[in-house]
Amino acid sequence: MRNLLFGIAVLATASTLGGCGQTVADKQNEEKMNRAQVLMENQPPTQIEYSMDRYLLNQRNSRFNDPNKMSYLYVVLMDGTWLKVTIIGKLTSTSKRLTSPEGQNTVGSYPAPDEMATYGSSDPSRVGMTTMGSLLEFGGYSSFIYSEVPLSFQGLKQPMVEVAVVATPAQRLELLEKLDALKKDRK
Repeated sequence: MRNLLFGIAVLATASTLGGCGQTVADKQNEEKMNRAQVLMENQPPTQIEYSMDRYLLNQRNSRFNDPNKMSYLYVVLMDGTWLKVTIIGKLTSTSKRLTSPEGQNTVGSYPAPDEMATYGSSDPSRVGMTTMGSLLEFGGYSSFIYSEVPLSFQGLKQPMVEVAVVATPAQRLELLEKLDALKKDRK
């Protein structure tokens, strides 16, 4: 026990510099911050007048948030098979919520809603609507590509399976009526 206590005391003493209580890690971090400060002063950032980040995020929000738009989802399944599904509108995270965790639509102490007026973070699980109005949800451990246009893949080691949603004429008419109502609400 005495050897253990002696070892702890040696480590504690060795990790301080000059008795001032600053650890080696603290000293190295301070030196790194000083070097970074010199670089930031010598090479200030360029003043940007236009943000491509903002442009791309705005385009993503407006393009994919259109209930009249068809987009294409390609999911890599666990066995390597690719799945292709045509989606209407956009995908959304399954962790998004319509109300804050307190059950109120006020900001309060909880973060404000995002641009789409939903609360919460985006986890990898997604949900979207197929061309026939049925919902498709897929888990967070899948890799996927989401595109405005159909993509062509070459050299896949596994086949690509395309999901075709079959509906009766009455179901198709009902979906078209719902989409028309969405279009009117959007204007």
